[in-house]
This record gives sequence, C-alpha cells and structure tokens, in this order.
Amino acid sequence: MRTLKEIVAWGSVVLCIGIIAPATSFAATESNNMSDETIQSKIELQLRKDGRINWEVLRVKVDKGNVTLFGEVASPEEKGWAEMIAGTVPGVRSVRNDVIVDTALAPDYKIRRDVWEAFKQTPALERNPTVQVSVRKAEVTLKGDVLDDLSKKAAERAAESVYGVKKVINHLQVVDRLPPQQLDNREIVR
Repeated sequence: MRTLKEIVAWGSVVLCIGIIAPATSFAATESNNMSDETIQSKIELQLRKDGRINWEVLRVKVDKGNVTLFGEVASPEEKGWAEMIAGTVPGVRSVRNDVIVDTALAPDYKIRRDVWEAFKQTPALERNPTVQVSVRKAEVTLKGDVLDDLSKKAAERAAESVYGVKKVINHLQVVDRLPPQQLDNREIVR
C-alpha cells in the first residue's frame, strides 16, 4: 500500500507533467509558428531575389505551413530551385511542387532575363521595384510605375533593344512619386 505522502507526490508529478510538457511544446512551436500569409510573403520575396527563376509566373499557396507551388517555368532546374527556395523559409512544413516545366518558355525566359540586364544599364530605371516584365511569345509587357515620361520611354527602348523581342507593350504609369512602402531598404534582385 502506498502512503498518502507517496500518492500526493506522484499526483504532483503527474500534474506538473500534464501542465509543463504541453506548455513547453506550445512555446517551442509558437516561436516557429507564423501565419500562412507571412510564410507566403517570405517565399515570394525569396523567389524574387533569386535571379535563376522567373518568379512572375509562379504562384504560392500556403495552408497551415504546407506550401503548394503553381505556375510554369522553362526548365526542370527552375522547378527544383523554386522548391528548394520555398523549403528553406522558416515555418514551412512541406512543399508540394505543382509547377509545370514548359521548354517552349525557354526563349521567353531568356528575353525576360536580357530585358532586366538592359534595365540595369539604364539609369532612369535603377532601383525601381515597381517595374514588372513579362514575356509571352517574344512579346514583352511592361507594368508598374515610373516617375516621368523619360523613364517610361527608356524602359520601352531598353526592352526593344533586346535580341528576339518582337513587340513591346508598355503599360507603365507615370506617377508623381513611387509608393512609400516600395521605397524601403529591401532590394528586389531580378
């Protein structure tokens, strides 16, 4: 027979384990627990920063830390890089890669990359994170905001100068100033 002291002691141990263990587990997961929106934003930012991937054609969905990648890329390497990058973001539990490899996109990818290189050589376009470039069947579409007509025309001419471009569709908007949230210290590498 157990004494009353032993029963109370064991009861205290069980009670402590019942309270402390879940609390410790909760604290550990809470530090790694981010909202799905935060995880998605971090993945998208990392994809933008990686120069090997055409991030504009990728979509990211996050559900309870489980990531699904959608879109089309030009090579199996791009598909793998996208999955690897998404998997390195804190808070990601798993990555499902539903990205389609379409080798027909390869020429468009090269044109897009070359347009970005031309933009880097154009002072009017430096450090403007709002400009977006998409290419489909050698037709370049420019979107975003610029500060003046000179920058808008410079972007169009830079895109036209790239080998393989058939047409440039310029949807750039001239604005008085770029939105402040896009002028912070984050640099989006393309």
